This record gives sequence, structure tokens and C-alpha cells, in this order.
Amino acid sequence: MARFQHTVTLAPVPRRWFESCVGALHDLAEGTDAEGGRLTLPDGRPLPGLVLAEGRHPEPGARYRPVNEEDGEPDADQCLTVLARDRRGETALEVVTHDDDPDHPARLVCALGLTSVERPREAWLTATLHSAGGKRAKYLGGTGRLSLDLGRWWQATSHGRHPARAPLGGTLTHALVRVSVTVVPRPAPDGRWRVTVKARIRGRSFARPLLPLAAAVLGRRARRAGAEALERAAVAWNAQVPALVRKDGERLSAELADALLGP
Repeated sequence: MARFQHTVTLAPVPRRWFESCVGALHDLAEGTDAEGGRLTLPDGRPLPGLVLAEGRHPEPGARYRPVNEEDGEPDADQCLTVLARDRRGETALEVVTHDDDPDHPARLVCALGLTSVERPREAWLTATLHSAGGKRAKYLGGTGRLSLDLGRWWQATSHGRHPARAPLGGTLTHALVRVSVTVVPRPAPDGRWRVTVKARIRGRSFARPLLPLAAAVLGRRARRAGAEALERAAVAWNAQVPALVRKDGERLSAELADALLGP
């Protein structure tokens, strides 16, 4: 088993701002109308590029497809489905993408969910890649899952209490390796967040006995590459988040609506 740990400093996201944004985005989706499959924003502007292909908007079971720019027809290789919609319970979406590559056809299924729009408590994301490329197909796919306990996150960032369980955790499973990740924040003296990322990598199948050797030979380089990747992500976060959190939920909702309309 190989291990990795690195800490970065991030600009904070206020809890009230996050919750107001979640509510505003949910209101935008609920306020969008559908007539004849065509979607219309709450202000009456038509929403191009996406159509309701099946079900009742925006109820569970509703399916949406992007529109091909070439012929204006719905794209059969991509689909967005509403899995659940309950402001006090769970709201969840699923996105399915097909790749019809003749050598390695693949299907990517991503789902994301949130518990309680009015008072967000938990969020999760899953992704599964299936491949039908012959005997080696299992080595071209895998699964991933992330779970965020928002209550524990806010508690750790506001009071500095070390949570009994990491607020953010995830796993990435491949035929040859399994990676477990935990993320724990704590408040920095200047009000920002000090976020520690830990990862454990375990080999699977015939890769199990090879992992210690690979870690001994490439471990230092891999850890340095991981740390550099996290530092780059932190730089990008800190460059964008401070300006973002100065906008209220309604303004962000309006900007999102404008972005959906395209240039």
C-alpha cells in the first residue's frame, strides 16, 4: 500500500452564500418551462441547445438531450435524467454519455445528488465507465465515488473541531488498483481554510505484489506530481472564489441563465 498527504490553503466559502446559491439554482430549474419539448427560462427567453426528450419537466424520470448543431436534432449519445427532486429530501441527476468508437466503445454514467435544498446536509457524486473493447475492456473502465458531509465540513471550518470522520471522502476503483481519498479542512489564522488531502493506494489482482516495488521506484516522483497538481488547483481556486462569493445567489443564477443562452 502506498500513501500520500498534502495540505493546501484555500479561500473560504461562506455557508450562507453556498446555501443561497443552491436554492437560487434550484429555483432557476423549477422556474424553467417546457412546451413541446422546448425549454424556456423564467424570464421567457428560449433555452437553446437542450430539449425535453421524455417525461414531465422537471419531475423524476424527465430526460433531456443536447441538440446537435449540425442538424438541430437531439443527440442520442448524451442524456440528462432527473432521478429525484425534493427540496426537503434528495435531488439527484444522472448524465449518460456514449462513445461509439469502433475499437473501444464506452459508456460513462455520472450521477450527483444533494440532500435537502433548503438546508443542504450531504452531497455525492458517482461515475462509472464501462467499456466493451474485448478482453481488455475491464482495464479500460472503473468506478469512482465522492461523498461530502456538509454539516461536518462547516463544523470543521468554523470551529476547528477535528471531525470523527473526514467530511469529504471518496474511492476510485480499477481492475488493478483502488484509491481511497479523505479531505479534512481546518481554519487558518487568517480566516482561510487549511485543507489536508490524504490518499491510500492499494494494488489489486496481479498488480498487488507490484505496487510496493513501483512505490519504491516512483513514489517520490508521484508524490511530488500529486502535490504540484493540488497546488495548481489551489491557485485556480484562490484566483476565482473570492470574487465569486461576493455575488449573491440571484446574481449567479442570472449569470448562469445568460451563459446557458450562449454568445
